[in-house]
Amino acid sequence: MRAKIFLAAAFCAIPLGAFARPPNTSAAREIARIDGEYSNLSVAKGMPAASVEYFAENGIAFAPTAVTGKKYWASRTDFPGTLIWQAIFAFAAAAGDLGYTTGLWELKNGNDQLSLGYGHYVTIWSKQRDGKWKIALDVGIENPEPREPPPNLEVLPSDIAAVTRQQEDARRELRKAQGKFAEAARNDSGKAIIDSAADDIRVYRDKPFPAVGLVAVRLMLSSEHGQRTFEAGGSKMSSSGDICCSYGNYSEEHGNVVEHGTYVMIWRANMNGDWRLALNLQKKLPL
Repeated sequence: MRAKIFLAAAFCAIPLGAFARPPNTSAAREIARIDGEYSNLSVAKGMPAASVEYFAENGIAFAPTAVTGKKYWASRTDFPGTLIWQAIFAFAAAAGDLGYTTGLWELKNGNDQLSLGYGHYVTIWSKQRDGKWKIALDVGIENPEPREPPPNLEVLPSDIAAVTRQQEDARRELRKAQGKFAEAARNDSGKAIIDSAADDIRVYRDKPFPAVGLVAVRLMLSSEHGQRTFEAGGSKMSSSGDICCSYGNYSEEHGNVVEHGTYVMIWRANMNGDWRLALNLQKKLPL
């Protein structure tokens, strides 16, 4: 009986308007549109100039470790070819202040049709005080030439959990989830990712195509059982407490071999307010 009373009270604590509102995807669609404008400017003026325009002052790029993106791209006078890309997925927080896009990139040899490389990217967008969206973090992986055309853009609405709790509560619960994940990764890195994963998780590694969804991720990580530790570099959470993006360095032991690299992780809160791993990207550092 007490459990029923508790559940009823919890239900009543959720604003009734939250159930009446349709899923809001306007912010996610906006960052997808801006992502496309960024690609268009890359074609028109070159990737370095476009990146200087779209990166936030403290936005992060990887070269190959984390650096200030604006300064890095301002120094890239030797960038080869023309980089173009297309978003295939977008999500933004309920507060409309943080989100991410991901999709396919292609590097072309100038204006001709010869392709120099292919891959996928992840761009984290943060709304600035002036209302403009700027890049908080941008990272990419390489993979073979895609066998099929890019899929249509998928836009995921934020969950109702975002309107039911304070950011500090969300931050406290996230620390617990991340601590549990880090502890599990010290024993089996692949299993730690799967056990913390959202149903639509995306996993990115250099060379193979990204894995999307638990079935594909289990297959990709079937041989990834090393002992992994993390060194945090930075993180950013939405004011609605429903998405957090983090990056840093990792070390992973495979027998007597130690691998070093960089990582990017995106955590999303689900309908129950539980934090699940929505995206995991890691790149090995050169030896």
